[in-house]
Amino acid sequence: MVTGRPRNSEIDQAIIASTIDLLIESGYADLTIEAVASRARIGRPTVYRRWPTKDELVVRALIEAVPPLEAPDTGDALRDLAELAVTFVTRLAASPLGRVVLAVHADVGRNATLAGQLREHYLRPRNDVITAVIERARQQGGLRPDLPTETVRDLVFGPLVYHWLITSEPMDRTTADTLVAATRRAISN
Repeated sequence: MVTGRPRNSEIDQAIIASTIDLLIESGYADLTIEAVASRARIGRPTVYRRWPTKDELVVRALIEAVPPLEAPDTGDALRDLAELAVTFVTRLAASPLGRVVLAVHADVGRNATLAGQLREHYLRPRNDVITAVIERARQQGGLRPDLPTETVRDLVFGPLVYHWLITSEPMDRTTADTLVAATRRAISN
């Protein structure tokens, strides 16, 4: 078995940090591997060896920069779902990465490759956490049985993201709690 040099994690982190900085500064559309390499003070081939495409690099940068979802487990899964949504959206909205995440998601309509990468590597692990909490709520009898899991997810997270997107303001806890409380009434059994 032939093995090469082990990857230098400092270079990986420099590439990811440069990618995030450039996404914040100029957005997905203007991001280039050349700009990332220049910012990270490395050669383009070094970036391409790690992430062969811009889409793969951007998705990896989001995975590294946006904390994964961590579901609370208080014994009341419906309350846990509400807390998961409120915590995630309020933290993301307060972060400079929030607008980057929204902008990258907006680009998926024009880029099927990015959509696939984002769905598979960024969204699926987060959706798995949400689905597990929804299924716990269903098992506890807290959810209307006629609502599919995806509908529950969209009803809980959707109003928060919509409000944040439309108002262009950070999502405050009081507003988030109010929106989720209204949703809980709609989805509760």
